Amino acid sequence: MSKKTLSSVLSCLGSGELSFAPYIVMADGEELFLEYNTEICEEKGTAVLSAECKGVLRDDLYFTYSSDEIICRRVLENISDKNLDIKEIAVKLSGISFGDILRDDYFYHNENPRIFEAMTFPIDYDRTSADAKDSEFDIQAGNRWADPGVICERIGASPYQPFPAILLSNYNTKVGLVHGSLSQKIFFHNYLVKHENNAVTLDIFSSFKATAFLKAEPGRILTDEWYLGKTDEADDIEKIFGKYANVLRKKLPTGYGRTSINRDNMVWGTWNDGVFRDVSEELVLREAKYLKENFPTVRWIQLDDGYAVYNKVAHGLGVVYEGEEGIDKTKFPNGLRHMTDEIIKIGLRPALWIGGLCPPATKIFKEKPEWFIDYTHRTPNRPLDVSQPEVREYMHHAIGVLCEKYGFEAVKHDFWSYAFEDSHDLYKNKDKSGYENRTWWLKEIRNVLPKDGYLQTGCDIVMGNPFLGEYFTNYRYGIDIGSGNWDFVKTNYLWGAACFATHTGDLFVPNSDSVGLLPGLNATEAMFCINYCLVTHSMVEIAGLLSLADNPERLKILKKAVCNPNNGQDIYFVGYDYRLPHYCVPNIIYFKTPHFSKTENSDIMPIRTVGIFNVDEETKTFSFTTEDLGLSKGEYLLTDVWSGKQYEFDDEFKTEIEAHGSRMLAVSKKEGIVLYDANIRINSAEAENDVMFLESDYAVKDAELSFSKKVKNIYVCGNKVEFNQKNNTVCFDVDKAGIIKIEF
Repeated sequence: MSKKTLSSVLSCLGSGELSFAPYIVMADGEELFLEYNTEICEEKGTAVLSAECKGVLRDDLYFTYSSDEIICRRVLENISDKNLDIKEIAVKLSGISFGDILRDDYFYHNENPRIFEAMTFPIDYDRTSADAKDSEFDIQAGNRWADPGVICERIGASPYQPFPAILLSNYNTKVGLVHGSLSQKIFFHNYLVKHENNAVTLDIFSSFKATAFLKAEPGRILTDEWYLGKTDEADDIEKIFGKYANVLRKKLPTGYGRTSINRDNMVWGTWNDGVFRDVSEELVLREAKYLKENFPTVRWIQLDDGYAVYNKVAHGLGVVYEGEEGIDKTKFPNGLRHMTDEIIKIGLRPALWIGGLCPPATKIFKEKPEWFIDYTHRTPNRPLDVSQPEVREYMHHAIGVLCEKYGFEAVKHDFWSYAFEDSHDLYKNKDKSGYENRTWWLKEIRNVLPKDGYLQTGCDIVMGNPFLGEYFTNYRYGIDIGSGNWDFVKTNYLWGAACFATHTGDLFVPNSDSVGLLPGLNATEAMFCINYCLVTHSMVEIAGLLSLADNPERLKILKKAVCNPNNGQDIYFVGYDYRLPHYCVPNIIYFKTPHFSKTENSDIMPIRTVGIFNVDEETKTFSFTTEDLGLSKGEYLLTDVWSGKQYEFDDEFKTEIEAHGSRMLAVSKKEGIVLYDANIRINSAEAENDVMFLESDYAVKDAELSFSKKVKNIYVCGNKVEFNQKNNTVCFDVDKAGIIKIEF
């Protein structure tokens, strides 16, 4: 059919008079623009573009389209009798227009804040210049968080595993154009944008990670899938990718990230809160016993870096090459298997940190230098070259020893992605893309873990790519924050905002840096971090020598904060304009349950929990309304989660917060019997007359619950218990999981 007819299909996107030109880029740089035959079936909403290149390549693009969305499956086949070296396939989408001033056209990709600490950039902004200043746009485009060799002209080509979609729009409109990946079996999508002929041109590249080209043997078929759609909510960061994400959910393979493995429980790890490599069997088992008795939502004990004899820098996967001599017997005199057995006897589960880099001073690097990738553009330490069969054989052996022989049931994989996610030419062999090798390695790990064991990402820090949830259960999106550097806290906040805004926590659990006693932060800043991790439902990890804590007040706060992790729960921003041309984060974040329960819309428990955060250097006033929280007008009560102080709330609430300060407030109905607050997980709640029935799934000492009325009697699993009461707050021991009956 005619180009005009194809243009009519593209017109559903509401972004101008679009033209669409597929092409193929060979390893030598040659761009092949083929002649495509087009067949469109309007009744079924389908279109097919097909072309053949002189008996060498066949390219077919299969479209399904609706009123404002197009889904494409592209199939490239080597129909020759020779290997073909293919660099990438691409589409040039031209004529994109949003009907406003050209200089106000912009793009948003969630690698932007990771690299540049900015959400959006004008189309023609030079992101590749360090500390560039553009008079048309009030932003200091610093790139201090970008590792050497990461900055490039291509959008989405960083190794930081971003949420795989881009938005094009204009600062003066709500209309936008979204492109996103629907498969990462072989390709990754990256982009170039520019103004051309008074419109925007978007080049959509389907490229290969970790190799300059793919050597496709005769008969090889390369399949790619992507989404192209219109949004009418480009001004709202929480909604711009909503329709794309709904399609993506149908395409994603069922993943571990969707399971409950890291959702309602926590991991205690040895790294943070100043422990670092100063680990031992004695320390780990001491903390495990304390955690089992005092922190009922902690299920996992994770041994982090520090168990290897070579212990100067991060090292893990190469340890096995040294045999039993690779484990530091001064710290673990009985070996790692003895420690994991003891953890299981305590009633918890053992997990292990492994690193994917090997320092040049290690035995494996000295004896097998040919096994490694030259990665010196970022670090002197080297990743293993997974394109080599001998290396894959060793990695298979190593992960088997670490998990099956030593008895670890979960893995935190740090420095893992360098061999799979980098856009440089890394591999010796070119027969597989980085994503194909990524799938191989993650399957290898999963094969030696129990089905309910977690696999957690470390560096490179992930920016919310849900495709990783097929094998991983949670992803670290931020840097370590416990050192006392406030700038790190602010950075995590910005990166987290980009990840949480995608509303894909149901697909892949986000993981903040660990909560704990946070000795590197003062009381105000430590409280900020705990409140932030709590309100964002990213509280996967906890750290520190808690059995030795000498700050009982901070320990009490920590126990309450982690009583109901509910990681991955949806959160919402109040009044956040992500388009502002400077560092800007949502100061007010809320979710639709109590902090201590997963139950929504209960009249006898809080119906909203609100976190307010001041990242600035001076005291500021913040406010929110019932409408901001998605509530109808009425009479509500606000309860400060930490002080218990209450406030009337019938329309607007204002509060003054000190620099680096925060508040956590629960919103409850004003009438009737209400449970305002708790430090124990409440799975269900019912009330009848002057009796309330609560159900919890664990035992805990010193349970503390605050009600709207004074309590007469308390029964735990039918047994009457003693309690202390101050005002309407009661404290008592819950000796077993089950029903708690409260009589008023």
